[in-house]
Amino acid sequence: MTIKDAAGLFVRHKKTTAFLCGLIAVGALPPYYATVCLLPAFAGLVVLLNRTESKKRAAAIGFWFGFGFFSLGLTWVSNAMLIDGMGFGWLAPLPPVGFGLWGGLFGAAAAFTAAFFKTGWRRLTAFSAAWGVFEWVRSWLFTGFPWNLIASVWTDRPEMIQSASVVGAYGLSIATVFIAGLPALVGAGRRRFVPPLALTVVLPALLWGYGILRLSDAPDDTINGAVIRLVQANIPQGRKWNADEAERNLMKHVHLSRSAGAEKVSHVVWPETATRFLLVQDDFARSMVTSALTPSAILMAGTLRAEKTETGARYFNSVAVLNDLGVFLGSYDKSHLVPFGEYVPLAKFFPFIRKVTPVPMDLGAGDGVKTTVLPRTLPVGILVCYEVIFPANVADRNYRPYWLLNVTNDGWYGISAGPYQHFAAAQMRAVEEGLPLARAANTGISGMIDAYGRVTASLGLGKEGVVDAGLPRRTENPTFYAKYGNTVPLAFALLLFILAAVPFKRGKGDAA
Repeated sequence: MTIKDAAGLFVRHKKTTAFLCGLIAVGALPPYYATVCLLPAFAGLVVLLNRTESKKRAAAIGFWFGFGFFSLGLTWVSNAMLIDGMGFGWLAPLPPVGFGLWGGLFGAAAAFTAAFFKTGWRRLTAFSAAWGVFEWVRSWLFTGFPWNLIASVWTDRPEMIQSASVVGAYGLSIATVFIAGLPALVGAGRRRFVPPLALTVVLPALLWGYGILRLSDAPDDTINGAVIRLVQANIPQGRKWNADEAERNLMKHVHLSRSAGAEKVSHVVWPETATRFLLVQDDFARSMVTSALTPSAILMAGTLRAEKTETGARYFNSVAVLNDLGVFLGSYDKSHLVPFGEYVPLAKFFPFIRKVTPVPMDLGAGDGVKTTVLPRTLPVGILVCYEVIFPANVADRNYRPYWLLNVTNDGWYGISAGPYQHFAAAQMRAVEEGLPLARAANTGISGMIDAYGRVTASLGLGKEGVVDAGLPRRTENPTFYAKYGNTVPLAFALLLFILAAVPFKRGKGDAA
């Protein structure tokens, strides 16, 4: 088969090819970081879009790309259905299909939008902008799920993510998609061959150069007296809520908290729902907490918190703060709850939904993003679990915290790509906000991330132990993105749409 024959086959089977391109793009995501996969994935997609004038067919191509990308990229979610022996294993095939359909719609929307523009660089520009816009739409539509933003492919290289301090993850995604799609513009003749390939090298070099420049002035010191101990007990999800093991699991956290070096620690952090005990209300649990802390240290522990209501009690997924005497100092309640994980949408109107979901009760929601002020610690922005994946929605704009704290339990997902992707999202939030971020995860990955997205200390997935790390300093001033939020990447996208639409005089040999 000749190259021409292969190219013909590639174009004739557009939907299948688009699906395969979506699968290939997953290779660039954490933990694989094969960024080169983006070139055949997005360049192939752009070639397909350039070969159709039909908006309907363009949408179909985008749908199958999105279906491939999100179904494979989020396959790990199925692990949650196989945990805990709750009899929901039959649901395991649904997440890849469901996320594929859901992601396919956004891929279709981006491709459909691009089809309004002329083929060539205009269509690529419009598609890149549209992809970033629909990443943003994913962050709030149906409560939002902005997982696996294209920008996350750079999180293993701190230099490449520094631009997120200006344009955020959505803006970096736009730039990345544009770069990856450039080879699709290569054509016959020097003027159609050299510029796209040159830009494929030059633009990443510019991102890298900006990162090098920004990091050259980045401090690496820590705040005096602030030493954070992140406890990673590595309790399997199947044992985590076992009543017979409740005390053993609690004592495991206590022993790790008091392990070697505890005398130097100012903050002990336990992950999301660290034990089944209600630390705020349970006298026994609080007495154990007292033994976990050295004098002057505080505990910031993920726990369920209960409030009495007229009909019984309402529970919150919280972070409770206690001192070395077991005195309750304050708490933060998770506000952005997981649909079908922490509550069942529309269950009031369709009760049967609850019967086929592993959610025994709906949790209460907190007041939203805020800076928590507590004794013995600098003002902190607390994030529970996936609250950390939402750009521009992790820190109080009116009262900037000194650091971010993310507690999570990724034990639901086993040894899979999910925890790595979750940690990468935390790195992006640190860069966007110019704030250090401490992360405690039940089974990993736990670690300290500085205000530039650099990991200063960590404990890997599936390991038991503690991470002791000094608290890095925040950037002196809020980043550009922290000041203006998603207005920045949306303005960037609008500018690209305008550039793609405005007529320019074409020179001889210019691409269409």
